[in-house]
Amino acid sequence: MNQKTHNLEALISGYRKVIIGFSAGVDSTLVSFVSNKVLGPNALIVLAKTETITNEDVDLARSLAGTYGFHFREIEYNELEIENYASNPVNRCYFCKHELYVRLGSIAEQEKIPFILDGANLDDLGDYRPGRTAAKELQIRSPLIEASFTKLDVRNAAEYYGLPNYDKPSAPCLSSRIPYGTPIDRASLEKIAQAEHYIRLKGFTNVRVRHFNETAKIEVDKDDIARLQLMFDDVETRLQDLGYRDVQIDAEGFRSGKLNEKILK
Repeated sequence: MNQKTHNLEALISGYRKVIIGFSAGVDSTLVSFVSNKVLGPNALIVLAKTETITNEDVDLARSLAGTYGFHFREIEYNELEIENYASNPVNRCYFCKHELYVRLGSIAEQEKIPFILDGANLDDLGDYRPGRTAAKELQIRSPLIEASFTKLDVRNAAEYYGLPNYDKPSAPCLSSRIPYGTPIDRASLEKIAQAEHYIRLKGFTNVRVRHFNETAKIEVDKDDIARLQLMFDDVETRLQDLGYRDVQIDAEGFRSGKLNEKILK
């Protein structure tokens, strides 16, 4: 890991001046931390505050920025106003990432920053990631891929640097809970966020509430299903209060990217 982190630091140091899209996930945190370490104020770290990021992640991003003294900025816009986004096509992430990179590119042009960085790692290349197309089109650099970091490498490096979110579960945007083809609206996103927040407060780490209009299908780690069943009455009542008529536990358990699997096949 010492050699891996040395190589990553050397790579990012060679960029000289960068802007990073920061979400408080472990991948973008590692890129932001290393960029700040080797480039200082020449690394501009930007959080996009939209309706698809949870309040917890916004708070975590601000906390990390303060703790490590990031050259930090927030931008705010409405993703539901992005053309083709709210209709939720299978390449929804393309439109989301394209909008983000265009906005980062505008800042980069104003600040004379030559490189825009993201937090993609090698494992992302094996999943359905239409956002990667936008990254290629707009010449976004992915230092974790360039330095041959897998997701496990990312977590190990984050732990090596002492980052507090090194073991933070992956947290894709809230829209990923809604099946492709089902329109996305703010009320649905808020309902999902509140439902997942309530279940996490019950002590669960990996939580997804898949949103099928008036049906909520809860995913937790397979080993946690029995514990969730014991408190299901409370969870069902809370989710019904939020507007779900039917609340179910997914017997297969949590699996990241479950809604992408039909597309991959």
